[in-house]
Amino acid sequence: MRKRTRIISGILAVLMGAVAVAGCKKEEPPVQSQAGAQDTKAQAGADQAGGAAPVPVSYWYYHKGDEAVMMEHVIQRFNESQSQYVVEGFSVPDKQKYLVAMSGDESPDVIELTNSEVVSYQGSGLLENLTAMGNSNGFDFGVFDAPAVDNNSIDGQMYGFPITSVIIQMFYNKDILEQIGEKEPPETMEELYDMAVRATTLDGDGNIDVLGYPLFPLASARQELIYAFGGTWVAEDGLTPTADSQEILDSLHMNLEFRNRYGIDQVQKFVATGNTNRYTPQDIFFAGKQLFRFDGPWLANQIRDNNPDINFGVALIPGTQANPELRGVSRYENTSLGIPVGAKEKEGAYAFASWFATEGVKDFLMEIGSLPANKTLFDDEELMACNDVFPSFMEALKTGNGVPSLKMADTAQYTSLIEEYLDYVYNGTKTPEDAMEELQKAASQLR
Repeated sequence: MRKRTRIISGILAVLMGAVAVAGCKKEEPPVQSQAGAQDTKAQAGADQAGGAAPVPVSYWYYHKGDEAVMMEHVIQRFNESQSQYVVEGFSVPDKQKYLVAMSGDESPDVIELTNSEVVSYQGSGLLENLTAMGNSNGFDFGVFDAPAVDNNSIDGQMYGFPITSVIIQMFYNKDILEQIGEKEPPETMEELYDMAVRATTLDGDGNIDVLGYPLFPLASARQELIYAFGGTWVAEDGLTPTADSQEILDSLHMNLEFRNRYGIDQVQKFVATGNTNRYTPQDIFFAGKQLFRFDGPWLANQIRDNNPDINFGVALIPGTQANPELRGVSRYENTSLGIPVGAKEKEGAYAFASWFATEGVKDFLMEIGSLPANKTLFDDEELMACNDVFPSFMEALKTGNGVPSLKMADTAQYTSLIEEYLDYVYNGTKTPEDAMEELQKAASQLR
């Protein structure tokens, strides 16, 4: 199977904590804020001096509300599982506070972070090498999915323990599919395109009424539609731009062919409306106005909250006739746990983080409704039962076609350039060849 390379990150920043999937169970233990529990911490230190108390370990996470409650469940379970350490959790949604604390003398012992933050923070030398710590403790890093290891590694060394995964797959409207005489979703992009054309309808004024091709959400159209053709934005080394590859050009030509068929302005107008109404009751998929939708597992609960009558299914994102093995291809991102270099209790931090990523992660995933990065859970029946779309997403995880995040030093600049030059293609101002040639030249100046 073709090895996948790194690419744009960012969905976690938008979705984590904002569009969570409902989990399987809930309890209500207390949640501490960053400012809380200071008396408890001081007392724990005093008791420890007398030889009576476990060592305190501070853990900062960015969840809040119900999700913070679920994080506190993990902490409670760890504290009850052993007597050497007591983890104190603090909900700290402001990421700027992480950098200030980690750069000073008040660093937490463990932090929750995204895989892109693992790369960013370690670029400033702020995180401990977990590979070295794990090897000295006999930790089996083979439990993690390969893209998750890639996402959390720099130069072959891991700096984050992945706890959740975020991928995208294909939702489809079964009723629209039936209306065009199809019973099964497409397995190739060529089949998808044919179905999309037959499903797209216009109103009396020539405006798009139902959209067949998955041009929305914008990020999915700009990532998964590229990956499905075998396109990547960097080479296997993770550093060399490949914007002018034939695979990317093939993807853009199909995309542009659909836009030209119905009018670029009409498509842009419909997609803009979709973007405005995303995850609201007026969302175009909830309203029955979209055949194919590339999105995450959280969409299932969003559908049921907004229009439970929509008859939908989930299938693997198609590959192409030339690359059928790419079915299930998707961006791949993680939430992870890191140990700051400035942590005062590193042994306790490692004990908690390694336990969370292995023994403690299943209950957390079931409560918060997230996908695993731990391969031992890919066939877990209890976890799959949390959401009826999870089996399809687990199948996608097992394909190994997750595309890890881009790790270039100038990732933000490259991402911005990709967005800019794709817009030139999509609005018809540049041909795919001209736009990607110019993008390749500009990207080649980055690090």
